[in-house]
Amino acid sequence: MTYLVLLAAYLIAFFVIAWASRRSMAVPALALTAGAVLAKMWTDSLTPLIASTGVIVIRPPLSSLVAIALTLLPALLVMARSHRVAQRHHGIVSSLVFAVLAVMLTYGAFVNAVVLDDGSQVFVTQLLAYDKIIITVAIVMALGEVLFYKKPHARDEHKK
Repeated sequence: MTYLVLLAAYLIAFFVIAWASRRSMAVPALALTAGAVLAKMWTDSLTPLIASTGVIVIRPPLSSLVAIALTLLPALLVMARSHRVAQRHHGIVSSLVFAVLAVMLTYGAFVNAVVLDDGSQVFVTQLLAYDKIIITVAIVMALGEVLFYKKPHARDEHKK
């Protein structure tokens, strides 16, 4: 049960960060996906390099921290440049999609950092059965927002 509480706190932390930024999360969600690709390609190479600088972390493993950082860094950089959302419900939905995608893309590193208890095993098994579908739906929703959302414009005074 402790595992599920930590997983929920992890999800809520991503949601709060995204929602508090008051930004559209579609482009940062796509950058999060790009970050996951970068993490897959570079975690094994960068972890020994970082360890050689004297950084020693036992729990969670350094490779997990490097993977999470590589995944989240592009999204955080893009989030700072993303446009602001005008509607509250749009911001909530966008932040929720971003948070779910962030949790699913960093789940492998999260599992290495937190010990899975017996009570949470059933839930995690069910969640992982649908991970590809969840990630795909979140990416499609982010793409849909990028393609179809029009930023509200200020009224032009000279068109009266």
